[in-house]
Amino acid sequence: MRGVLHHMQRTAVQASPDQLTAITGRWTTGAARTESQVHPFRKSLAELRIGDTIASAPRTVSLADIDHFSEFTGDTFYAHTDPEAAARNPLFGGIVAHGYLVVSLAAGLFVDPAPGPVLANFGVDSLRFLTPVKAGDSIAVTLTVKQITPRSNADYGEVRWDAVVTNQDGAPVATYDVLTLVAKTWDAS
Repeated sequence: MRGVLHHMQRTAVQASPDQLTAITGRWTTGAARTESQVHPFRKSLAELRIGDTIASAPRTVSLADIDHFSEFTGDTFYAHTDPEAAARNPLFGGIVAHGYLVVSLAAGLFVDPAPGPVLANFGVDSLRFLTPVKAGDSIAVTLTVKQITPRSNADYGEVRWDAVVTNQDGAPVATYDVLTLVAKTWDAS
């Protein structure tokens, strides 16, 4: 092999979010979303489509929620528990909700609790906290099917969901991918 050069060539693709989604088979931010009367968690792998979306109702985050989460988890970082110190923090300017509280409340906003084709949540990727959530703020979550990967050796597959939690002003407060295992077929009877 002496004298033979190996190199990778890089190619840039310019396309609209819808075109990129079609090319890659993976939902891209800004691409079309499809909301239907059927909650996406009620759809089997065979029925789910890239872009299927659920947009939740809003929920107000109270100071009592923040206090309870601090006590319950033991996460008593000053930004969640000490009004004077939190007010001096240049990022927060007062008591803020725990990022994990926001993500936990978001899960409660999008989950469909009945047994169904979604078998398990097996992780979260690329979690980022973007805007602090203060007591009295409202949050809502939009969950969109980003990628569907059937497993050849199982009767379920993986679904990657794009999650965006926004506040009452529509500003994103958290973004992440939710990873679930979903049955290939589901008999609802």
